[in-house]
Amino acid sequence: MRLARYHLDGRERLGAVLDDTVVPTPWPDFETLFALADPLAAVRSFTPDPADAVIPDRLLPPLARHAQVIGTGGNYADHAAEAARVGMEVVDPIFIPYLAGAVIGPDDNIVIPHPDTKTDYEVEFSVVIGRTASRLTLENAMDHVFGYTVVNDISAREVMERVKFQIMLLKSPDTFMPVGPHVVTVDEIPDPYRLGIATYLNGEVRQKSNTGAMTWRIPELLVKITHYCTLRPGDVVTTGTPGGVGYFRDPPEFLHPGDTIVAEVEGVGRLSNDLVAGWSDG
Repeated sequence: MRLARYHLDGRERLGAVLDDTVVPTPWPDFETLFALADPLAAVRSFTPDPADAVIPDRLLPPLARHAQVIGTGGNYADHAAEAARVGMEVVDPIFIPYLAGAVIGPDDNIVIPHPDTKTDYEVEFSVVIGRTASRLTLENAMDHVFGYTVVNDISAREVMERVKFQIMLLKSPDTFMPVGPHVVTVDEIPDPYRLGIATYLNGEVRQKSNTGAMTWRIPELLVKITHYCTLRPGDVVTTGTPGGVGYFRDPPEFLHPGDTIVAEVEGVGRLSNDLVAGWSDG
């Protein structure tokens, strides 16, 4: 099932997606759903009635409130290779926490903060946690996955150029983490390593790969994270981006006001956002 958090008539709700509509679920939000003993079983027992379908005013980021979003860097060989060309060697996945203010939803605007911001894109197939996860093993890690979503990990590359380890200002400017458009439950994706993954800038392909190309697979990532940190229902973990990001192109290509960037994962979703200027020329 596809689940969307949406806004309609001044209220936020959680709905099951049917084409361009949603059917309200018995749970008003992800927090209520994830508080159940078995959220996946509850979702499977719900049959959306098309007669109840509504057209949302807008879709919201499909996240529980207070959800942690953790990014993974260096998990596709071609992206690691293009980073190595500028001296950024990756020997283990790099995990990055994001600030809540960075999170936006589908069709929300990405606001470029300054004229000199080198705004980059990174499509990421992402995991939504369904059960509290600590000290997971390779054998039980997938038991804690509720579903999947799409993240576009926008970066301010000029920050990285100035100060290599200034990760927060690189990755968490306001609006720099689009998430969505939906959460697809894990049973809808039989093989998470056979999905096309791509970005499109103004309709032109910029990244194109397959999730099977990731170096460390989902259980390995979750084991590494939960060796130190507890993940809770609703938390999101990205699985890295393939090669083709703007910074490592020759010459580099960045996002500008007026652009539209689309991050897409086959079977999971297509996440579109426009770029706007965060400054006034006046």
